[in-house]
Amino acid sequence: MEKWKTYPLEFEFEEDYKIEISNYGRVRTYNVLQPDGAIINCSREQGYPILKKTFHKKRTKSEAQKLEKIDNEILIYQEKIKETKKNLEISLQERKILLVDLRKERDLLVKKRKNLNHKINKKRAIYFSLLIHKAVAELFLQKPSPEHQLVIHKDYKKDNNMANNLEWATKKQTYERYAHNPYYKVKKFEDSLYGIKTVRVKTSKLSVNDVLYIKNKLSKGDTTLKKLAEQFGVSDMQIHRIKTGENWGHVKTISELKSEKKA
Repeated sequence: MEKWKTYPLEFEFEEDYKIEISNYGRVRTYNVLQPDGAIINCSREQGYPILKKTFHKKRTKSEAQKLEKIDNEILIYQEKIKETKKNLEISLQERKILLVDLRKERDLLVKKRKNLNHKINKKRAIYFSLLIHKAVAELFLQKPSPEHQLVIHKDYKKDNNMANNLEWATKKQTYERYAHNPYYKVKKFEDSLYGIKTVRVKTSKLSVNDVLYIKNKLSKGDTTLKKLAEQFGVSDMQIHRIKTGENWGHVKTISELKSEKKA
C-alpha cells in the first residue's frame, strides 16, 4: 500500500509550499495554485530523480519599505494620468503632451521597481534540491548507524525509488558494491569493445549516461525535445544539438555503433 509523508523543510521561506514523498518514490507538491496537491515528474541528475526549487526568505523591513515607497510613487503618477485625462480646462494637444510625460515617468518607476525587486529576490533566494531516493530513505527507512550516510538501490536502477528497493549504506559498502553493479560491468565491456570513454564533460550539466539515455529516447520517438530539456534542466537547443550530433557526437549508443560498423 502506498503511504505518503510530508518532507520537512527545515528553513524559513515565504512561499505556501509543501512536499510529500511516498514509499513508492513518488512526489506530490502543494502550493497556492494546487492546494489539493499534484504528483510531479522530477528532473534527473546523473540519472537520479531530483526535485529542484527556488524558495525565498521573507523580505526585510528595509526591503519592504523601499518597494512600498516606489509603489506609492507609481500610484501618484497613475492618479495624475487619470486627472489629466479628465481635465477639460486644457486643450487636447496639451493633454496628450502631458500624458506622454506622465506615462514616461511612471514607466521609469515601474522599471526601477522591477530591477530593485529582482535584486532583492536574488539576495532572498534559497536554492533547494532533493534527491528522491535519499528522501524516501529518510522518511521510511531506519538508519542503522551514523556511519550509514549513503542510500543504495538494491537493483542498481537509479529511478526505482520504492522504499523496499533502497537501503542505507556506509561509504565503504557503497564503493565495494559499485564493482558488482551490472550496468557498470556492461559499460566496461562496451568501453573495451567500442572504445568509448565514460568521462563527464566538466562544463556540462549532463553525464555520458544522461546523453545515452537522451539519445535512446529520441531514437524511439516516444518523447519530445521540450520534455527531455525539462527533465534534465537544459535548453531545447542543447537536446536538439545532441540529436544532430553537434554536441556529444563522440558518445554513441550501441545501435549507432553497430550502424557505423556495418557502414
